[in-house]
Amino acid sequence: MKRASILVLSLVVALCLALPLAGCSSSSYTPQLKDQTVNNSALNTAGTLRVGINASNAPYATQSNGSIVGIDVDIAAALADEMGLKLELVDVGTATDTAFARENVDIVMGVEEANSAYWMSEDYMNSGIALFSLTEGAQAPTAAGSFKVAAQSSSMSAWEVTDHYGESCLENAGDPNAAFEMLSTGSVNYVAAESTIGEYVIHTSGIDAYPIALLQDATPRTIAVASANQELQQAVTSALSTLVDGGVIEVIEGRWLGGHFDIAGLTVIPAAASTETSEDASTDESSTDTTDSSADTTSTTSTSNNASSSTDATSDESTSEG
Repeated sequence: MKRASILVLSLVVALCLALPLAGCSSSSYTPQLKDQTVNNSALNTAGTLRVGINASNAPYATQSNGSIVGIDVDIAAALADEMGLKLELVDVGTATDTAFARENVDIVMGVEEANSAYWMSEDYMNSGIALFSLTEGAQAPTAAGSFKVAAQSSSMSAWEVTDHYGESCLENAGDPNAAFEMLSTGSVNYVAAESTIGEYVIHTSGIDAYPIALLQDATPRTIAVASANQELQQAVTSALSTLVDGGVIEVIEGRWLGGHFDIAGLTVIPAAASTETSEDASTDESSTDTTDSSADTTSTTSTSNNASSSTDATSDESTSEG
């Protein structure tokens, strides 16, 4: 868990701001623009990185006050800045394979499935259906018992609960917020939710809960670039490596999630050999079937003022959780 390092970084920043700026002029500070790292021939619009994003997938991206905000938005802004480019966001929904030709985007954020139409970067985050408890390090159940697990109704999480423990252990909730409220009041013993969405609810609600196991293998989130665009692939690889090594991704995660639980070390609970199963989950938490891929460009902004506000991301996680 990276909360400690986030806190240290915050204290360092606060200390630096508190120190007197001896010898500095009173003029405002303007960050130095970085040199463009990719030729315009590799871009759809000269000097601009057109980024495809699913704007119905909080907290990764969601509409707020006419803008798209979220984790993926902040990472895209940092990526464009590192490449010396302006940022333009395009809501492409979940249609990654057609986004490059249909929407003329340069990259797509948050891609989890491989396709011959695009190349995928190294992962910048990972997520999976996690089991949350009020007790850090609690032992996760491996079979059905006299316990209850809350999950958003008709979501992939609910399906995983029935697949692992049976229908009798599932308590349906209207959304992830309601599920964690049930946990905090003692109505249920656990919550099953997409790990990042669960972290976001914990951070914004103030509920002290912790992921203790995974109900499926963690899935990496990557950046996709058209298969033929090798120059842009190389530029994205270099810029993303800089953001990861420099701790920028970690700071962005901390801003939205209050830190980020390292789920890579969690035990993956195998599904029961034979369990009662519910109807197919109609609203997957990874938002694979909720947004019209024909959405037009929704927000165009330079990277210098593209930081999004976590306090505005109030859209119901049902758009992403289910």
